[in-house]
Amino acid sequence: MKKNIGKLFALTALAFLISGCSSQGEIKRADDWKELYPDVYYTYQANADMSETKFGGSVPVDYLEEHPNLNSFYEGYGFAIQYDRARGHTYALEDIINTQRPKPGASCLQCKTADFVVALEKEGVDLNAMDFDEFVAENEGMSTISCYDCHMNDPGVIQITRSHTQKAIDEGQIPANTSLESLACGQCHVEYYQDSETKEVFMPVENGFETDDMLAYYEEVGHSDWTHPQTEANLLKAQHPELETFSGSVHEGVGLSCIDCHMPEVSGEDGDMVKSHHWTSPLKNKEGLQNSCLKCHSNLEEDELISWVEDVQGGVYDRTNEVSDKLKDFIDQLADHIEKDDLSQEDKESLQEIHRQAQFKWDFVFVENSEGFHNSSKAHKNLDEAEALIDSGLEILSKY
Repeated sequence: MKKNIGKLFALTALAFLISGCSSQGEIKRADDWKELYPDVYYTYQANADMSETKFGGSVPVDYLEEHPNLNSFYEGYGFAIQYDRARGHTYALEDIINTQRPKPGASCLQCKTADFVVALEKEGVDLNAMDFDEFVAENEGMSTISCYDCHMNDPGVIQITRSHTQKAIDEGQIPANTSLESLACGQCHVEYYQDSETKEVFMPVENGFETDDMLAYYEEVGHSDWTHPQTEANLLKAQHPELETFSGSVHEGVGLSCIDCHMPEVSGEDGDMVKSHHWTSPLKNKEGLQNSCLKCHSNLEEDELISWVEDVQGGVYDRTNEVSDKLKDFIDQLADHIEKDDLSQEDKESLQEIHRQAQFKWDFVFVENSEGFHNSSKAHKNLDEAEALIDSGLEILSKY
């Protein structure tokens, strides 16, 4: 398997992009492949590990406590009820079931278990709106993210299994230079939304991968996730736009994909070299770091490279917090004037639109799981644009 992955990919990539995903019946679980691919299975089991880097990791953190401004930003929405940092992929199904956030439909399982993906293909789009808890109760024994999500039942063959991503591919909405390897990860690591009526999952990328493109799309289709109870602005909740953030980055520009950094060659349980299926930061595994980052950045020592990465992340982290405080101040002032009802209708609508756009641009950076490293230029651009919007709003408010 290990030596033939490249050949298998070359032979099948075009076919799958053209034909889309196809059902293979019963799902084979990770345990079903354990004896055939013990070394790969061994690395996959590492996803249960919970550890940290300086600016990330898979240790559960209560974001609402660590970043109290979020309580204001997400007021009136589910993320103000519970919002914890994600654990590893093997916890995805468990965590979505147990979160206290309301689930609008069974489609919340779209990227948490292949069992829902297969059921959706069999039963059709109406399944998206089924009650979440009812679907879970009727489908005991579902498996969390594992082999099927990227390979179906064909080990070594990369496949797109999520309908929202396949639809975007079919309609030419994904940049042509996006590799299948990146799409395999990006089919879930994207910005998406659920249709307010059908609960079907879509990617808002018809106009492009930038936040302005997505805001324009959301405006065209009239979508909002909720109305803020204090500012009365119709808001959008960004998800985890790793694919869109990585697009146009320096690393993508030199031909790298997600798996080059996040699935390096490592030693399996028996010592054989395999592609790591522990999907995490390469900074958390010294062997993986040597076979990912340091393969290209060979001029750096390990501690120098880690320091460089953390400097890039630290700059984005600090800037995110600066803009967060400014956004909080703007929301507080706008809420005060909404309560007083002393704004002209024109200014009120302008300020609410500023809240919608600025918070989406800020949130787009905050929720992206690389802490800015996937594309620090794009992260800073969105934060700068969010701040410029906030400044324009504060200027309007200064008249009152």
